[in-house]
Amino acid sequence: MTRLNQMSAFAEAPGSGWPETASDMGADTGEAALVARKAVLRGECEALFLQLREAGPAEAVALRAGLERAHRALMAVVQQVANRPWDGMALAEQQAEIGQLLVEAVQVLGRTGLVRLSEAMAGLRVGRMGPADMILAELADLNAAPADLAGRLAFARGVIAEAALRWTEAANHYLEAARLNPDLRSLQKARALACQTSDLTAAFRFGKGLLVLAETSGLAADRAMAMADHALTLEAQDRLSEAEGMLRKAVLVGRGAAGIAGVDHARHLAQLARVLEAQERFADAEGVLRKALTVTRETLGEAHPDYCARLNAMALILQAQDRDAEAEPLHLKALDLSGRLAGGTHPVAIECLTGLAQLAERHGRPDLAERHYRQALQLEQTLIGRTHPEFAGRICALAEAVRAQRRLPEAETLFRTALEIDRATIGEAHRDYGIGLNNLAGVVEAQGRPAEAEELYAAALTIFRATLGDLHPATQKVTRNFRALIAAHLPGSAHRPGVEALWAAGQAGAPGLAAGA
Repeated sequence: MTRLNQMSAFAEAPGSGWPETASDMGADTGEAALVARKAVLRGECEALFLQLREAGPAEAVALRAGLERAHRALMAVVQQVANRPWDGMALAEQQAEIGQLLVEAVQVLGRTGLVRLSEAMAGLRVGRMGPADMILAELADLNAAPADLAGRLAFARGVIAEAALRWTEAANHYLEAARLNPDLRSLQKARALACQTSDLTAAFRFGKGLLVLAETSGLAADRAMAMADHALTLEAQDRLSEAEGMLRKAVLVGRGAAGIAGVDHARHLAQLARVLEAQERFADAEGVLRKALTVTRETLGEAHPDYCARLNAMALILQAQDRDAEAEPLHLKALDLSGRLAGGTHPVAIECLTGLAQLAERHGRPDLAERHYRQALQLEQTLIGRTHPEFAGRICALAEAVRAQRRLPEAETLFRTALEIDRATIGEAHRDYGIGLNNLAGVVEAQGRPAEAEELYAAALTIFRATLGDLHPATQKVTRNFRALIAAHLPGSAHRPGVEALWAAGQAGAPGLAAGA
């Protein structure tokens, strides 16, 4: 039983809801500031993780929530650092726009000295947005600006808060901007941040408003953008067929439309492919993603992380169709390209290595899978650290590859390491913790320690029954493993009657399901 997702997300997946962290996140966007922020967040994650290892159940709840927030912010900063060679120009344009608005607002409203204004402008030129944000806040508090200017002030403050990873604050600013000055850009940002902060009702409302406004603008590029953005909300609500329909319209409207950038058209195609893949319509997803790859190569080139991610996603779609001979070269090419990306190590390389490892496992090459998993773990440790549940999942995958080579004591150590991370990060009641217990039980059993394996299977079964129910295939798979252990080594086990009853219920509820789980 493995816990790694077999299909990785495309690069532009729906917003993950990264909130601000407990630490004071600055708004500086210069490379040095981002690297420093990354170091602070890694330290925060490590500190919280160490506290969780010693915390009691009541204290662990708050600590775990804090660690999750810190992890999400850390991953956001890692992505910002990795994408800076491509996003730097857009950031510079944002900062210049904020500066122009700042000068205009000061001219209209006054109340700010030339020295402070000069300092704020100088800060913007080097990626320091904090001084500008302070002046913008003071001007907004005057409540004297016309609605359109007040809306633009709110939008600028949303940009600054978003850059600082203060997601809730950014969502509130964009909400105000959309209320005061409901143009396409403010509605687009309001929808995106509402989605990221898990307010899907508000995101849906903003998306509908965006569609209406785009329709009145008369530009095909605006309509395509609005449709694709609203589809992201539908996807987040798991309304996949509706999202698909909206995206097909976006692709059709945007194809060759005057004013639409090729990169946006490629994004819409990749988004549609992801929705099709989520519905397990792999052949359809493949055809759409091939078009996205062509447009991406023409507009961004192969030396761009979006191209690497989409190439790797194509390999995974081919794997899902059992076309491994076609998938492997794509994985390898994506990995090679990821290693040559500007800005150094990029997170996309981790997904490339994981895809190659899974492919090697499918073809009975656990030694090669082990090598790829170890490389992925090393990259993840370098970028994010060892305190994230996904890191535990990759350790479990590595342990499976090691177990397949009959190095059972080493596999046991790896499984126990993953469980320690899971115990701190997700808790002992989580389904993934149950998966870890089941896997560890199998290794312990194989080393001739049935009594110890019995307790591990019993604990895993308790978790699966509580989280998935008695008849779920995963619950029945643990039941089958436990039943086999008892039959072979512990016929007098006190757990035997309960396990046999659970197995019988599974067979009666769905004959043959448990056996093939």
